Parts: sequence; C-alpha cells; structure tokens
Amino acid sequence: MKEFQQVTNWRDPDALVAVPAASGVLRIELVSGPPYIGKTADLRRRMRRLVRPPAGALNRLSLREIATDAYYCRTGSRFESDLLLYQTASAFRPGDCRNYLKLRPPSFVKVLLRNRFPRTCLTQRLTRSRALFFGPFPTRHAAEQFHSAFLDLFRVRRCTENLDPSPSHPGCIWGEMDLCLRPCQEACDDNRYSAEVERLARFLRTDGNSLLEETESARDRASAAMEFEMAAQQHRILSKAKDVLRLRGGLSRELGELNGMVLQASVEQSCVELTPLYRGSLQTSVRLPWGAPEPSAAAFAAGLRGILPAAAWSEATLAEREDHLALLQRWHGSSFRRGEFVPFPDAAAPPIRKLANAAMRVAADAA
Repeated sequence: MKEFQQVTNWRDPDALVAVPAASGVLRIELVSGPPYIGKTADLRRRMRRLVRPPAGALNRLSLREIATDAYYCRTGSRFESDLLLYQTASAFRPGDCRNYLKLRPPSFVKVLLRNRFPRTCLTQRLTRSRALFFGPFPTRHAAEQFHSAFLDLFRVRRCTENLDPSPSHPGCIWGEMDLCLRPCQEACDDNRYSAEVERLARFLRTDGNSLLEETESARDRASAAMEFEMAAQQHRILSKAKDVLRLRGGLSRELGELNGMVLQASVEQSCVELTPLYRGSLQTSVRLPWGAPEPSAAAFAAGLRGILPAAAWSEATLAEREDHLALLQRWHGSSFRRGEFVPFPDAAAPPIRKLANAAMRVAADAA
C-alpha cells in the first residue's frame, strides 16, 4: 500500500494549504473506532470541509472534535483512488470493508466438475472446490444471457438434482429437444458425457476458439465432400457460437486465464502507472517512466522488458480476488473510465508491443 503523508497542525486552516488540491485518498484518525476513509478529486477542499468547526444547527459532517490525526495520499487516476481506498479500508476496517465501499462481487459462470455428471450454474462466490469459473460479467443479467445461450452449444444437463441414472427416469424437456445427452435415462455412458463436458470446458478456457476451429474444420470438410446440408448445419453452429461470444463481458475469461495490465496516468510526471492482474488478482502497482523528453513506444517497450520479467506475481485469497474483480469491473464498465486494460492469457509472456502502444495512448491522454 502506498505511503500516506501526515498533515501537521491540521486544525489551523492556513496549514491546510500544504495539502495538494489534487485527487487522492484521505484518512482521519478518530478518538475511538475505525478512522474515516474517503477518496476525493480535491484533497485540500475535502480536508477543509471535514475539519472545519461545526456550524450550529446546520446538518453537515465535521470531524474536528473527534479527530486526532489526518493523513492523505495523492493518486493519478480514479482507478488508483479506488484501489488505494480498498487497500486502506481492508487494513483499517477489515470487518466491514466490502459494505463500507459498497462492493458487490461480480457474477461468474461456474462449471461444477466434482459431480459425476458435471453441470453449470451462476455464482458470485469463488471456491476452492474442483470447478471452473468464467467471468466476471458486468451484471447478473448479462451472466444469465450468456449462460443460457452458451448452454445451447453443448448437450450437458441443465437440471440441478443429484442424478441416479435409470431407464425409467422421466427425463425433461431438454432431453426431448435433443439439447442434453440424457445421462439421467442412461442414454449415454460416463465417458461420452465427460467428453462433452470437456468440450464445454475447453470452449471457456480458450475463449471460444476451440469450438470455432472445430466447427470451421467440420464445415470445410463437409463442403469439400459436397455434403452441403451438413456444411450448412455447421455454418449455423459457427454463427451461433460467434453470437454467444458477443454476449460475454469485456473482462470475461476463464479465471485461470484472467491475466492483464491496467495502465493509468501516474501522479508522478513522465510516468505511466501499471497495475498487473494475475489470475484475477490485482498485483502491486509499478511506475513505468518513459525516460526521454517525449514518450515513445520503443522507450516504453524497453521499460516493460526490464520490469515484467522480474515481477513476482501471486494469487490473493478468494475473498480478496472477488473484491479485486469487483473493483476492476466497476472501473472497466464505468462511463468515466480513463486508461487502458490489456488482457493476455499467458502471464509469463505478456505482449510487450501491445502494452507499449497502450502506454503511449495513456501518456498522450494525460498530456
């Protein structure tokens, strides 16, 4: 967490001139209980409002009589402010950090792999059980839309009961529509069902590319063999798969492949703030200087090659990862978003050129 600066003699209005009129996070220690923590676009103005003397019957917040110390930390962007606010609240208000910041965990599509006949569901909780998570989605409704359309591409079950397969099982409408392999009625063996689940999991892990490649190859083979009805059927599946992929969120990936880099304007001149994302966990931010009078893609690329190989990325706890993804989704889906997010599947081989070009755009926007 970034270091906070203490405000000396904060009860004196003239002393608050030393507080910068810039964006940041402030922390005011109180006589009892957890401190007041907040973010603002103008630290000096917010500090003055919080420590001014109470004004009679006016209903306004004043901490002057119960405050003991005041601290602040400048930030260069809204995302940096949100992240620092979360880190500070986690440290000083660990019991109610999520409620204090009004953080709502995002939605995921979960594949329950522990079951004999795996199925999918929607969830807002990450677990350590044997499962696959795909997300995050911007809203619950967006996750429901993707989940419903995505299941039409595979013949896995949609029921939630613990199956006891039997030929006398009544089945369901999905089986009647041939959208399920009907393991409940023993219409397929375990190996056949497991193979279909593996196709589904591979679709999520590869961001849909596995099914697109498989379907394109099948369509081309059928067309070459002049089996035009089969080719048309595969083309319809291909079109449907592309429609499904358009429903996923801008951040949606299989959690194990959810790596990337948030690039923001830095509070320090001639720098870009980098916040890596590793398997859904936000890492410690670093500053990337461009080391020249004017920024250039070559300078950024050289800086990235020096920073990224030495990065020791780690996974946060499940609860922290939920919060990190909630913060990232809140920023990424906002109308006021500034900066860039560059995703990449392999954390060991980040796309240097793409990141350097994104850094150039952030530097130009901050100029």
